[in-house]
Amino acid sequence: MDLAVQQNCPSCGAAIEAHEADRLLQCPYCGVRNYRITRGLSRFVLPDKAPAHIPREELFYAPYLHFKGNVFYCKGKEVQCRVVDTTHLGVKATALPPSLGLRPQAMKVSLMNEEVAGSFFRQSVKAAAILDMAVQLTEIDSEQNREPFYHRAYIGETISCIYLPLYIHDNILYDAVTNIGLARSGPGDELKKKSLPFQSQWMPHFLATLCPSCGELLDGEQDSLILSCHNCDTSWEEVGGRFRSLPWQRVPSRQQDATYLPFWKIEVKVSGAVMESFGDFLRLTNQPLVVRPEHDRMALCFWVPAFKIRPQIFLNLAKNITLTQRRLPPGEATMARGLYPVTLARTEAVQVLKTVLAEAALNKRDVLPLLPSISFHPQATDLVYLPFIDNGHDLVQEQTMLSVAGAVLHFGRSL
Repeated sequence: MDLAVQQNCPSCGAAIEAHEADRLLQCPYCGVRNYRITRGLSRFVLPDKAPAHIPREELFYAPYLHFKGNVFYCKGKEVQCRVVDTTHLGVKATALPPSLGLRPQAMKVSLMNEEVAGSFFRQSVKAAAILDMAVQLTEIDSEQNREPFYHRAYIGETISCIYLPLYIHDNILYDAVTNIGLARSGPGDELKKKSLPFQSQWMPHFLATLCPSCGELLDGEQDSLILSCHNCDTSWEEVGGRFRSLPWQRVPSRQQDATYLPFWKIEVKVSGAVMESFGDFLRLTNQPLVVRPEHDRMALCFWVPAFKIRPQIFLNLAKNITLTQRRLPPGEATMARGLYPVTLARTEAVQVLKTVLAEAALNKRDVLPLLPSISFHPQATDLVYLPFIDNGHDLVQEQTMLSVAGAVLHFGRSL
């Protein structure tokens, strides 16, 4: 479910249409670009059709937590994954529907702002509980699969809050979207005592997209988490409400029209298993090759896609690039055309390392039981753009010859 969002431009107030995961917003009227940051959950409101005789300040809003992302799990001798997209009521109330169904897909939601009048039910169901419910939608806890469970990871997840508008008329609680009665209710004053007024911390904040180093406009796409400056060859991520530079490089290509897909190169130290080098990684996963001294001299690095894509393809790419990393030449810190947007944060990339280890292992029955005791400690994380050549159907990585379908990349933008 890809939410269509309406919000006002923070510069001129004009309406902007965006999507739930969009961060870089460009106003079609004034042309100003702003980077949206949110403290905690992003909050949206469904449009209401309450009758004209219901004052706006008499509306109530019930929170629903929306989870969308990939769930990876290791159980028995298998590594499995699934896309999960679910919405669940964020308060304990039997009178309200447990889910919003298809409504967020069928209509445009609005970004929460101070103009939304009314009262808001206190969220009593924690986001962690919604994650547990999302897991139950997978086959992880199925009665048919009684194999021992070793590891679970949520990757690329988006958790947001969508408010359902309600009102009371003749002591009946109504859904303000459909104007259908839900249950008999007491006076509105009782509900207000259990509700909150609008909270200022729910409002998103915006950063000007100017390079902190040279002052030029930063470049990126709507869903980009990392913005680039082509004037001073720097990359920037939002941390704590401001832009911070991060180390990056681009592996050069022989082709001028190459597409550069971003990967997080994560150097780690390991506790709970003997893995001090890339050679140890090859031995533990029982790769069908001779481990040479040069492998033992290589630091243990995982290469994780820095973009969202179907979970099984994501996992295969991470595994295969990690295993073939020795073929990759050194990169350079110079910008080029064709940089694919970074849509997966490095904090999430770290969470998938155990799953990549499990997927790479040929002897899964021996390796998967080790996962609960293994801990990865990141030492350095670089953003590396690798060149992929379009052959008309697939994008093929120039040095390793690994490929990914172009259509899969397009679909991944909506995950």
